[in-house]
Amino acid sequence: MLSETLVFRLPDSGLSASANRYGPAKDAISNDAGVTLVFAHCSSAHKELWEPTISRLFDLCAASNTLSPQWRIREAWSLDAQSHGDSAIINHLALADRQALSIREYASMLNFFVTSKFVDGKDIIVVGHSASTSAWTIACADTTIPRLRALIFVEPVMVVPPIPDGDPRIMAGDTNVIGVLARSEGWDSYASLRRMFKKRYPWKVWDERVLQAHLKHGFVEVTGSAAHRGRVMPKCLKTQEVGFYYADDHVLAGKLVEKLCALYPVHSVFGERPEMVSLESRKLICDVNEGRVMASLSVVPRCGHLAVQENPDGVAEAIFKIISSSSSGTLGKRSLAMAHL
Repeated sequence: MLSETLVFRLPDSGLSASANRYGPAKDAISNDAGVTLVFAHCSSAHKELWEPTISRLFDLCAASNTLSPQWRIREAWSLDAQSHGDSAIINHLALADRQALSIREYASMLNFFVTSKFVDGKDIIVVGHSASTSAWTIACADTTIPRLRALIFVEPVMVVPPIPDGDPRIMAGDTNVIGVLARSEGWDSYASLRRMFKKRYPWKVWDERVLQAHLKHGFVEVTGSAAHRGRVMPKCLKTQEVGFYYADDHVLAGKLVEKLCALYPVHSVFGERPEMVSLESRKLICDVNEGRVMASLSVVPRCGHLAVQENPDGVAEAIFKIISSSSSGTLGKRSLAMAHL
């Protein structure tokens, strides 16, 4: 798999975003007629966490002799939110005086990208995980994107009505805010950080490739700050990370799901273990009686909410099945998937 990194500036905020563009290996057959996949990450993550999934997708595509040319993957993009990953390093001075960026601001960046020169004239499929599913919903529900073929949501977290007092979906976000703000400011070395990850949940159950990517791309050794010099710190500061856990924008996304499903095919993919998104929340998100009609539903085995981190190959296979069924004009049975949610 080949890759290159680009940085683009957002005209509304003046912030920048970092993006990786991936293509098949040099010896693979090029396909200019195929689809472009655009990936967005979850809270506290970064664009490189998608790499094992993207690599597996290229392999599956190359091995297939049934995909029609227009549904083969021509390229994939993975984007860093403005406050996460390499974007956070680029924007560190501008972010110093800003409150935590919101899901709505994440959505603004995603909307800019899918209507930009980078994908102009290309058929696209967007893929989100957890918090970015709400961002994609806000980004696309009020925009006509003629060549947007589908949205694929892995463990979607938008909060759809009804929302009673003490709703566990909102309480989970509040709990995350408390936990993040109480977290350590950094580690003495990458070795000590890795040891901590190997002992603690959820990192200890992550796929080794994803864990290695997280260590390499999610952290930076501080050189300029006297207070933290020599410490290994997350690229995304915890004071910025918490912005993606606040409920308001996830509630907004929940109100827009019906509209989104009426505009585009929306596919939901869930982890086998119901964690952040309970069984009841899954049923609400996919409630056809409220107009939230998913084009397909699927379940990835051997993982929970952090499906991309725990079973990237399984997530890739679920995405590939969606692309394959779209190519052949047949989708998996919704009723069977619902029975396993």
